[in-house]
Amino acid sequence: MKRIIALILISICVAGGAAACSSAGASGSHGGGSQAGGTEQAMTVMRQLAHCIRSHGMPGFPDPVIDPLTGAPDFPQDSPDIPSSIQQACHSIANRLPPDAQQSQPPTATSMQALLRFARCMRSHGIPNWPDPNALGEFPVNRQITIQYKSHLSVMNACIRYVPGGNQYVQFVGGAVPQPAAGGSGHG
Repeated sequence: MKRIIALILISICVAGGAAACSSAGASGSHGGGSQAGGTEQAMTVMRQLAHCIRSHGMPGFPDPVIDPLTGAPDFPQDSPDIPSSIQQACHSIANRLPPDAQQSQPPTATSMQALLRFARCMRSHGIPNWPDPNALGEFPVNRQITIQYKSHLSVMNACIRYVPGGNQYVQFVGGAVPQPAAGGSGHG
């Protein structure tokens, strides 16, 4: 997952200084490469990174997958946090990741449309202030919506069919008090 990769790279930067940070971004740059080639390269390095993590004390760490929302290689959403000692042991592999694998990727246009359908479904099934996703496909939710969401899990079950990859790919971020979406029910 991008957050895991970012966490590894941040810890490398903190531990190794600016030189480690500058080489992390440059090592994967190959001008003119195709997107498929970049995806294959990222998957290869991420598999090596997963192997390194497993061999340094996390035998159950998962292999990377293709994120159904972005089409980019990533670790599964439910991947465990990696201890700093293992991050440090595997930093030379993490440094070989292409720059685009180190940044959050937005959902594809098709996936964004699916997430918008999910949001409309949530609003039509009893959570009228459910927000539309942001540009990264995350749902900005506040405490009020979180409480509504937790008390209406059946709504999630009714709407999850719209999310490519299912509920593990529904991501939340903190948000302001939501405004009713256009076409949504503004009165409850």
